[in-house]
Amino acid sequence: MNKAVPVLLIALAVGAGGFWLGTRQASLPSAAPDVLSPQATAANGQTFVCPMHPHIVQDHPGECPICGMDLVVMKDAAGAAAKQIHVDTATQQKLGVQLAKAAFATLTHDIPVYGTLVADESAVLRITPNASGLLTRLHVSRVGQRIERGQVLYELSSQEALDLQYEYIDTLRRGLPAMNMATARREQHRAKLEQARALGPSEVKQAEHEIGESKEQLRSILQPLARDLVRVKLRLMQIGFSDAMLDRLSKNKVAFEVIQAHASRACVVQAVMARPGMAVGAMTEILQCVDPAHAHIEMVLYPDQLDWVQEGDAVTLAFADGETVKTQLRGLHPLVDEATRTLRVRMPVTLGRAPRLGEYAQVTIHTTEREVLSVPKSAVMRSGRGNFVMRALDKGHFTPQAVVTGIETAERIAIRDGLDEGDAVAVNGQFLLDAAASIADTAQRMRAGQAPAQ
Repeated sequence: MNKAVPVLLIALAVGAGGFWLGTRQASLPSAAPDVLSPQATAANGQTFVCPMHPHIVQDHPGECPICGMDLVVMKDAAGAAAKQIHVDTATQQKLGVQLAKAAFATLTHDIPVYGTLVADESAVLRITPNASGLLTRLHVSRVGQRIERGQVLYELSSQEALDLQYEYIDTLRRGLPAMNMATARREQHRAKLEQARALGPSEVKQAEHEIGESKEQLRSILQPLARDLVRVKLRLMQIGFSDAMLDRLSKNKVAFEVIQAHASRACVVQAVMARPGMAVGAMTEILQCVDPAHAHIEMVLYPDQLDWVQEGDAVTLAFADGETVKTQLRGLHPLVDEATRTLRVRMPVTLGRAPRLGEYAQVTIHTTEREVLSVPKSAVMRSGRGNFVMRALDKGHFTPQAVVTGIETAERIAIRDGLDEGDAVAVNGQFLLDAAASIADTAQRMRAGQAPAQ
C-alpha cells in the first residue's frame, strides 16, 4: 500500500505536464509553421527568406509577416538587400534615430592658421667682393645689425685693385700728351682755314683736305686711349670705386692701397660669412643682408584645408601689437611637401611699421562661398574602409551607403558622390543601425552558405 502512493504521485505529475504541453502547442500563432530553421527546404531545394528579417525562412514563396516584403530565394538574398535592416517607428524613437535630407547648401569656412614674417627671397642681398684679396677690416660684424645706404661694410687689400689703379693712372698719363697735341692741332687747323679763305676757293679746298687727314690721324691716336680709359674706369667702379675716389685718383695719381665697400641700399644683416684676415674672391660671400621693408608672411596648410583655399581668398593678419592687415591670398605653392604632406604659402605683406622678421601673426583665411550637395556632419560615419551614411529607404528600411566627402564646416559636410538631392540619411543613432545591419548581413551570409563579410 505504501509503495503504491509514490507511483500514483508520479503518474499524476506526468499527466499534468502532458496537459500543460498540449495547451502550450495549441496557443502558438498560425504563422509559426512558416518560420523554419535554416535547414528548411522544399522538395525542389529552394528556400525563401525575407531580405529584411533573415530569421523568417520558409519553403514556399510568400510575404514576411513582419514587414510585408516579398520573400526571395535564399541564394539571391545576399545580393538582393545586403546589410539592409528594418526598424519600426517605435524602435526608431527608442534609438533616437533622426532623419535629414541631402540638399544643396552654401558652405563657407574661416581657416585659422599661424603665419611667420620672413624675408623676401628676391630681396636678399648677398655681398661679395668683385676683386680677390685680403679682408682687412669688417665694419659689420653681427647678425641683426641695421645698415644704411652708403655705409662702409668692409675694407679689402687687393693686388688686382692696385694693378687696375696703376693702369688707370698710366692711361691718364699717356693720354695727356695726346690731348695736348689734339688741342694744339685744333688751333692750327682753325688758323690755317682762315688763311685759306683769304686766298681763294682752291686754297680753302686744299686746306680742308689737309685738316681732314690730320683729324683722322688724331682720331687713330685718341680712340684707343679713350677705350682703355673707359674700360679701366668701369672695372674700378665694379670693385667699389665711387666717383669721388675716381676723381681723387685722377687728380693725385696715387693708388688706394685699401678699398672700402659701401652698401648699395638699406638692409639688415642676416648672416656674417667672413672674418678679417680671410682671403676672399669673387665667389666668397662676406655678408648676407635682407630688406625688412619687403617682408613676406609664410603659412603652412594641411591636407584637410587644401580643398577650401584658392588664390584671391580674403585674408586677415593679426599681430601681437594689435596691428591688423587685410589682404588677399597669393603665392600658393604648387607642390605638396612629400615628408609633411603640407603646402606652404608665402605672400607679400605691407605693414605700417618696420617689420620684425620671425614675428608670428594670427592668420584667418576667409574662403569663398560654394554651393554643394551636403548633409549634416553627424550623418557621416568614418572608417578604415571609407566614409558611410545610413540611407533611409521606404517603410522603415535602412542601408549603409558609401559616400565620397568633400569640404566641411562645423555643421555640414559636402557629398561628392554616393547620394542624390533629397535622399534621407540618419543623423542620430546611425551607429546602432550600422551595427544591426552588420549583424543582419552576417546572418544572411551564413544562411546562404557564404563567409561573413569582414
